[in-house]
Amino acid sequence: MRGVLTRGRIAGAAVVGVLVGVGAWYFGAEWGYGVLVGAAAAAGVAAWAAAPQPEHPIWPRPEATMPPGGRDDVLMLSWVLTARRGRVQLRAVQRVRGIAAERLARRGLELDAASDRPAVVALLGERAYATLHSTVNDTITQTALLGCIDAVDALGRKEHA
Repeated sequence: MRGVLTRGRIAGAAVVGVLVGVGAWYFGAEWGYGVLVGAAAAAGVAAWAAAPQPEHPIWPRPEATMPPGGRDDVLMLSWVLTARRGRVQLRAVQRVRGIAAERLARRGLELDAASDRPAVVALLGERAYATLHSTVNDTITQTALLGCIDAVDALGRKEHA
């Protein structure tokens, strides 16, 4: 903590002054110049120690959260969409299913509710609905999932129109 000149800081400044003065004399300065240089060094250290330190403002740090659909989301989705023998990973289907459920919920519909099935099929289409309700044992092709993504994307565009 700078700004308070205590006995210890004064003693420290004096020690620095003596060391600088002796060092100047050792390297060839006359003793008078050594005393002068040492006194100047001690005064400089004491002035620096006595100078008030300005308070640095603490700026608030916003939390680094990625919004849905951010770069990491797209990158992860692109990796799980990579076809293996024409099939996609289950994580991709689950992610698209989550987005579809969110967008349908905004319209007051549930993706899994039997009573909402006709309205959901009317919005997404029969093939997209079947893709979203495939079981783990089913094999979903990349073409089917991309068609489902298009249907969910169109549903999002209808929301903003």
